[in-house]
Amino acid sequence: MRTPRLGVKALIIRDRQVLMNRYRDPEGDAVFALPGGGQEHGEDQVAAMIRECSEEIGARVEVHQAACLFEIMRPPVTVGASSLPPFHQVNVAYWCGLAEGEEPGEGTEPDAGQDGTAWLPLDRLAEYRVRPPELARWLEADPSDRPFSLGVCTF
Repeated sequence: MRTPRLGVKALIIRDRQVLMNRYRDPEGDAVFALPGGGQEHGEDQVAAMIRECSEEIGARVEVHQAACLFEIMRPPVTVGASSLPPFHQVNVAYWCGLAEGEEPGEGTEPDAGQDGTAWLPLDRLAEYRVRPPELARWLEADPSDRPFSLGVCTF
């Protein structure tokens, strides 16, 4: 039996903009997602967040409190002659800040397909392909209307 993977995601907000990793889909179009990734065995969530941000955005971060929780579940997928196994990840997104003097840049180990980072305006997230889209709607909502759990999201 497979168990869900645990992931941590960084919500870094500055000047009414959120920092996102930029990826390219097979057609070359931009897709955006929060920096972060899988927590390793024996690693606490703060350490995982610091490591993942160093790898993906090339900057040290300060990790604050948990902001929300969301799950990604994907059934097995067949693409041409290859197939991808099912995927299930529970993500904890934390409010984070860039450490003093840090700016995002080239990460030490960016994700496969990652094409840099971008600051996206919070009031225009609907104009971008943000994954999961439920997170974009959550960020655009009034903070008093944001639930802690976004449930199972589409990716």
